[in-house]
Amino acid sequence: MRIDGGPAGGARTGKETVLPGEERPHSHAVVSGTLWNYSAAVVASLLQIGYTAYTGRAVSAAAFGAFASALSITQLLGYFANAGLATTVLRSRELTRGLLVATVRLGLLSGLVCFALVQATAPLWAEVWNAPETTGLLRVLGLQFLFLPVGAVSAAGLRRLQAQRAAVLVETGALAAGLLTGTLLLAAGWNPLGLAATSVTTQLGIAVLAGMLVARRLPPPGDRTGGWPGRYRELAGSSGFLAGHQLAQYVTNTVPLWAAGAVLGPVAAGYYSRSTLFTGLLLTTLAAGLTRVTTPALTRVRAQAPEPSPEARPPGGREEPAVRRAATDVLLAASALSFLPFAFLAGAGSGALRLLLGPGWDEAAGLVPPLCLFSAVAVVYAVGLSVDTVCGSHRRMAAAQAAAAVVTLAGAVLATAGDSLTLLALAALAGQLGGLAVQMWKWRGHGVVEARRLWVGYAVHAALGLAAYASGAALSRTAAGLPCPAVLLVLPAVGLAVVLCRPLRTRLPLYRVAAARGLLPLRVPDLRRSRTTRPQAQ
Repeated sequence: MRIDGGPAGGARTGKETVLPGEERPHSHAVVSGTLWNYSAAVVASLLQIGYTAYTGRAVSAAAFGAFASALSITQLLGYFANAGLATTVLRSRELTRGLLVATVRLGLLSGLVCFALVQATAPLWAEVWNAPETTGLLRVLGLQFLFLPVGAVSAAGLRRLQAQRAAVLVETGALAAGLLTGTLLLAAGWNPLGLAATSVTTQLGIAVLAGMLVARRLPPPGDRTGGWPGRYRELAGSSGFLAGHQLAQYVTNTVPLWAAGAVLGPVAAGYYSRSTLFTGLLLTTLAAGLTRVTTPALTRVRAQAPEPSPEARPPGGREEPAVRRAATDVLLAASALSFLPFAFLAGAGSGALRLLLGPGWDEAAGLVPPLCLFSAVAVVYAVGLSVDTVCGSHRRMAAAQAAAAVVTLAGAVLATAGDSLTLLALAALAGQLGGLAVQMWKWRGHGVVEARRLWVGYAVHAALGLAAYASGAALSRTAAGLPCPAVLLVLPAVGLAVVLCRPLRTRLPLYRVAAARGLLPLRVPDLRRSRTTRPQAQ
């Protein structure tokens, strides 16, 4: 199936009805891209785990707390450097050389501003965090702004051109080079500056490799599609809201870490940052892998939806049925891919983190279960934001993020008053739940998704997550040599669930999504009937 039109016999006029069967080739392309992202993410996670195990023994909690605080500042400025340009490229209807060069130019300008700002204010932040080593860490980390915008835009360009394999290979290779550089520098005595060099090397590698590859895949400047955009102001304006929203999202998620460092001290910040790094590996893998693939995919579905006549237009600005169906499928897949693995990690993660970091990190290990719940909800919330991004609803995005920010801030105030890291983790979870609740309420009122099917799917996947949690907890206690009578019940319960679910598998939300998209060699009777569509009246 062609990207820019219909079958070889003729281009689409915009009035034809897209049959569900035509979604199959595109669905397989999405799954292929997702698998490439997740396969690379598994490799990246293994590299990160090895690097974390080494730094957990080579870098003290206080030094790592200073690094985490410095990293949070550069990540905050990173949203200004990117300025939402990568997301603009991902959701562009047509990627041209002119658009890519314009976004790179704007990114270089914002990156230079962020670089200068970090170099000038590094000593001030060291005083705020009461950690002198933060100055050197910030100045090294600030170097990445010279490369980060180019890399982000170029990698987004590869994904928009459906070159998922090239994008993930570039990012994984650059990450491996960065981790190797950091390890060698730490071993040579550059402690903790070696931690900062990892990010700089990674961003440099992505910028060089992704930039070269995307330039080769775009039409030459002399082609009719290589013209420059007429107005840079429009391009900056379209990405300005996205940058501001991403910044607000990052600040909301980082408030607990800042509260731990500023109120509870650098050691508490080190504990919290270690736990978030451990759970964040899977969180970043799932959220980034899904949004990078589904954002251009949903853009394509929305662009191909037939233009309805004024009489048949959905009331109240509701989305077309094809868009609602695709958005619901994406969100159901996200809930299954996040609830189940994070539930298992919530049960087994505390023991795994103790084993990974060694002695002295028990308080960090105790934060893993609530942070796993936070991460599971955060993945679904992030994919929901990508749905609203494609649909162009800034009001819905702003309302959901405002709810998440208010709830998180209120919870952080209560947690610092109670001098509790666990309450800080629960504050982060409450914020994500607040944002997700507003998302779902807004979707129901504006017809963005198939609300009932989505809510039932969330509930089913959450219930299955309880069994995954029990399995993880039993495995962790058994591996630690602790008595666990429940382990005798877990395996039979899981086996019984498998036996019962096999004849009822067609009722599982994720199974129905895969079958409806033609991703399984199996047929579901009610889904097969739904594939028969009537030609649209001309």
